[in-house]
Amino acid sequence: MGRSLTWKTIKASAIGTSHLDSQTECQDSHKVNIVQTKDGEQHLIIAVSDGAGSAINSSIGSKTTCGTIVSLITQSLEENQSTAMIEENASQWVKIVRDEINLIAEKEGLETREYACTLLCAVISNNEALFFQIGDGAIVVSKSGLMGVVFWPDNGEYANSTYFITDENAIDRLRTLKVESNIDELAVLSDGIQNLALINSSKKPHHPFFDSMFNFLRKIEDANYDDLDKKLESFLQSENINSRTDDDKTLVLATRA
Repeated sequence: MGRSLTWKTIKASAIGTSHLDSQTECQDSHKVNIVQTKDGEQHLIIAVSDGAGSAINSSIGSKTTCGTIVSLITQSLEENQSTAMIEENASQWVKIVRDEINLIAEKEGLETREYACTLLCAVISNNEALFFQIGDGAIVVSKSGLMGVVFWPDNGEYANSTYFITDENAIDRLRTLKVESNIDELAVLSDGIQNLALINSSKKPHHPFFDSMFNFLRKIEDANYDDLDKKLESFLQSENINSRTDDDKTLVLATRA
């Protein structure tokens, strides 16, 4: 998934240096899909999930979360586009993801909290968009050159904590937003790079972080998007990034073709 008739996307998850030091795997996951509905309209779906560092199977939780949520949204769009893009669906999709994680945990004889992870999701059509999120990380959108953060990262009660889809009160922590607008570009990122990408004092995106990448993506015509994904992963693993964060990091960028 790199280019469709309407969208160009690049995406990557990269392991943090702290995970390399502790010999643990990358606990971030992402999933992107472009669905063409019966009327020919294309919908972009992006999901990102950051597994909790304290949960032994959070990488499985994040993969399950991204895969299941994108599959559910794809099915909903294919069945009935007009009823798929409503905020109420988000809580139902999240409940199904939670049920899936609970089943996996039961089979492994583990507590559900061992699969703890966040969720960020964006569904974009021609003239409307649906966003929902549990936990930290950010969805950044741009329209006509104006850039903003959909939900500010939801940090927990304590330092370096947040909320997870596996929490008992996850539905209460779910934030949703439906907008009737033509989104030009968006980025979805995990908390590993949110301090580089966001300005806490003003609660705005850090434009220099995004501008060069969006400019690059806009200019791409014919390209091997698998290679571009690898280049993005290399960027996320670079000394320039790792000197400022030791966490796993995920970044998905999309611009209209």
